[in-house]
Amino acid sequence: MVLLSKRFVIWALFDSGNGSYYKDLEKRSDVEFFSIGIDRENKNSHFINLDLSSYTDIFGNSSMFDALDKLPKPDLIIASPPCESWSNASAMANGNACWKQDMMENLFGEMKGSRFSVREYVDFDGYQFKPYNQIMTRINGELTIFNTIRIIKKFEPKYYIIENPAFDRIWEYIDKVLGFDIEFENLTYYSNYGNSILKPTKFGSNVYLNLNDKRTLTGEKIINMSGYNQRSNIPAPLVEYIFDKILKKEKK
Repeated sequence: MVLLSKRFVIWALFDSGNGSYYKDLEKRSDVEFFSIGIDRENKNSHFINLDLSSYTDIFGNSSMFDALDKLPKPDLIIASPPCESWSNASAMANGNACWKQDMMENLFGEMKGSRFSVREYVDFDGYQFKPYNQIMTRINGELTIFNTIRIIKKFEPKYYIIENPAFDRIWEYIDKVLGFDIEFENLTYYSNYGNSILKPTKFGSNVYLNLNDKRTLTGEKIINMSGYNQRSNIPAPLVEYIFDKILKKEKK
């Protein structure tokens, strides 16, 4: 473990399920950290219970930011927002269950438009996905990444890291819809850090993390893992490596 000469404050957003970041940070004596979010399985209590999908400030209720304002200013914000609405796991024709690839006609024939066109009700005919459930999933996905970027912009941490599956739509949404430029993609695979599943993942950040991005083979599929918390569990060696990397930079 890297020891610092001064307090280093970390906010771990959406660290309210299995607490992948919490499990590492609680072992470190030289950081002050806050796990923040909501546990959808109601199995944990190690975190500050705060709805990070809140949009009530458009009605004059700024309770989310009011709660965050009471915390020490973060040196690092690390966030793992929900990935379901962006995932290829819910693949459908021309997209997934929350989004579809827009197609347009011009003088030269059909061409591709936005990847973020909203699904119409009839699109779900013949699929197992429920339209109303997917509307809620999409809205939650948009709000959580929207608020993640807003929080990073408002509190201006020295370092930020956003974790999500490597090839999902969230990265293009951050860039093209939210207009937020992530400097380093930091691709890796869970299987490179002691996990039995491959799971390509990115830790988009303003700092280069030098993660092992060599693709390895593994026989286990993530779809076979039960429970949202379990599927979202980040390998402990990977989490330890990332925090050590940041803290070593801070120590220099």
